[in-house]
Amino acid sequence: MSEIENIIDNLLTEDQNVYGVAIIGKDGSLITQTENWDLTNDLGPINELLNQKLELGQKGITNITIQGIRYMMVENTEERKIGTNIAHKGHIIICPIPIGGTGALITYINPQVGPRDALYNIQEFAKKLTNLV
Repeated sequence: MSEIENIIDNLLTEDQNVYGVAIIGKDGSLITQTENWDLTNDLGPINELLNQKLELGQKGITNITIQGIRYMMVENTEERKIGTNIAHKGHIIICPIPIGGTGALITYINPQVGPRDALYNIQEFAKKLTNLV
């Protein structure tokens, strides 16, 4: 098992609210993903979101669709991008790697909890990937 796969397994074990995980490299390519979540067809919008540099006060991209589910972006900073589905179909948390970078740890979060319930763990695990993607 690679170090990246080990980190994903540890994240899934440590945080039961993380239902799906994908990792994108600095070049925008998909490095790996969990079997239950296929982001292959959604890399374009995800990379657009990651590569967007916002000036102070700019909102940027206001929503993104991943696997047919539309998420409203409720937070879009260099450290994290949080989207939530208003029909209660879940949340996404995207942590750029490194902070402000173009690689990313992307997670699908349990619809029954708020995305912030998993945010700390996801950010900590994204830091562990800094030199690996």
